[in-house]
Amino acid sequence: MVPGHANLIGFRLPDGTLSTAATQPAGTVGYRARCSCGWVGTGDYPAADEGRWMATSEWGGHIRPILAATPPDWLLNRSDTLRDNVAELATTWPLQALGILAEVERWQRPLIERAVVAAREAGLSWAEIGNALGISRQSAHERFRNVAPAKPST
Repeated sequence: MVPGHANLIGFRLPDGTLSTAATQPAGTVGYRARCSCGWVGTGDYPAADEGRWMATSEWGGHIRPILAATPPDWLLNRSDTLRDNVAELATTWPLQALGILAEVERWQRPLIERAVVAAREAGLSWAEIGNALGISRQSAHERFRNVAPAKPST
């Protein structure tokens, strides 16, 4: 679903080591949630179906915020197509490409600001917003603090 993040199960062996084998080794005494990004769950679960489900559920908690910030593939594909088409247009019809890019910029900026306001209203931090935009927490705050002011303290 998200590149670099796959649900993996670690197998706790009787000697206490955690096996990362693709298939369950004989003698497994527990499961541990893992992700292909290197994240490892906080605890072991019983070596039964329920334990495997619990490890999978813990991985779900790890991936949930990542999924929330990951654009859907169908929309990224359309964005990539637009980018590629405008790049091709720029080689033969540069003024048309500039017109399209100016139009994209006119609607892109207000949409980013609207999304930042919605993120702040949803309680998301400047670090989370910056991460989604590919910039630092400080840069996100400096750029959008007047658009999405801090919530009043209660």
